[in-house]
Amino acid sequence: MTQVTDAPPAPETVATRLARRWSRARWVVGVGLAVVLSALAIALTTGRGGGADLDPGSTGPGGARAVAEILRREGVEVARVTRSTDAARLAGGDSTLVVVNPKVLSPEQLERVGGSDAPVVVLVDPDQIVLDAFAPGVRAAGIRATQTRPPACDDPDARAAGEALAGSHIYLVDPADAEPGSTVCYPDEEHRRAGSYVVAPVGGREVRVVGQPRILQNRYLADDGNAALALRALGSQPRLVWYVPDPLEPSSGGGGGSGGGGTGGDDGTRAGERRSLLDLLPPWVVPVTLQLAVAALFALAWRARRLGRLVPEPLPVVVRAAETEEGRARLYRQAGARGRAAATLRTAALRRLASRLAIDPDTTPDQVAALVARATGRPAPEVYGILLGTAPNDDGALVALADQLDTLERQVATTPHAGRTGRTQEP
Repeated sequence: MTQVTDAPPAPETVATRLARRWSRARWVVGVGLAVVLSALAIALTTGRGGGADLDPGSTGPGGARAVAEILRREGVEVARVTRSTDAARLAGGDSTLVVVNPKVLSPEQLERVGGSDAPVVVLVDPDQIVLDAFAPGVRAAGIRATQTRPPACDDPDARAAGEALAGSHIYLVDPADAEPGSTVCYPDEEHRRAGSYVVAPVGGREVRVVGQPRILQNRYLADDGNAALALRALGSQPRLVWYVPDPLEPSSGGGGGSGGGGTGGDDGTRAGERRSLLDLLPPWVVPVTLQLAVAALFALAWRARRLGRLVPEPLPVVVRAAETEEGRARLYRQAGARGRAAATLRTAALRRLASRLAIDPDTTPDQVAALVARATGRPAPEVYGILLGTAPNDDGALVALADQLDTLERQVATTPHAGRTGRTQEP
């Protein structure tokens, strides 16, 4: 009678392996595609060349790339810097130093930049603190609506430019503190002594105060005389150092650069006091991080497995031990775990041999092998190789090992007085 056994599982093909991996990873691929498509949509719908306002590298409406490129074509070397040390170092005796957004500068940065050798300094929309550092005779006089106005002054550059945008911040010259030759251009209708463009000689250099920043922006450069006024204000020297302050520029505390020692930053830190990395982060970073951490904990609690009391349930089917062993063997074969299979066979054989020889439970596998060799009369190295040898390299060697273990067990079973070997003799 022929014994019917289950057919071995069909070998896994490349197509089935790829299909299984795709079913596991398709949601990850879907999320990645969604992120990529979202980023692509944002990139396509957002105007290219954006950047900060009055930045010479920005092609956005509020940038100043247009005036910088025109100056380059006219032979002026334009250098963009973001650190006060670089601005003080590069602004030499043949340079115009333009400072945009000067309100963010700390006293130390102001002192460092003010110590440069640039013969012309252009301040765009400065406040009174900046004016006191660069042009003590100029005072802030308020804010006015933007409108086109004539220069109405004796400055040759303003007169050559003609009508241009005025308003925004206006300034006046204090005769008590200003040096002779200071001029106020594009005056306000209500306050004729105050205007949006001031030229003031200060200590051998010329400080030009621009209260209407729109004359430098790409959006308004082509209107009226804005371009002419911007080019004449910035292009009087062969080199232009365009300083765009970096709010995160670290403070050295003890001074440095061309300006000497400083007294600290705008946040009230004392000289010599070092700021930590957390001080440089925006104030919303910490609360948002805490909120995200709390949300993550709630998500973990929501999705975590809830372990309760163990409830016994009857098995839906009864699985025979032989089928369980056969399934385990198939798993070993599919994984190529010959070493694990050989270790399982040898461990089971050692237990059965120890039981037949009535060996004490504390006996080590080496002692069991020695007692088996003595009981069967076979050479000890041969028995050691069968019971405690290396893992087989292929399926044929694994089958041969199983046969050797069976033979060894039969020999022990047929040996007279095998049950007393472990109690009467010592290995």
